[in-house]
Amino acid sequence: MRMLFRRLLLLGALAGAVAVLRRYLEREGGGEEVAELTFEDGSSRVLAGGSVEGREISEVARKLVELGL
Repeated sequence: MRMLFRRLLLLGALAGAVAVLRRYLEREGGGEEVAELTFEDGSSRVLAGGSVEGREISEVARKLVELGL
């Protein structure tokens, strides 16, 4: 009886670990890219990565990184 309980406990732990890992990987790959701009007055704006404004901000950010700023 103890051996059966241990095996069931181990099987449950493995199944839980697989479920957690699967959720983590789904979030990593399936997340939407966004750009969040925060201004000096504390206000902010979120732009979707696929929007025109988001692409423009991405290009500016890439250029700044290339320049080392």
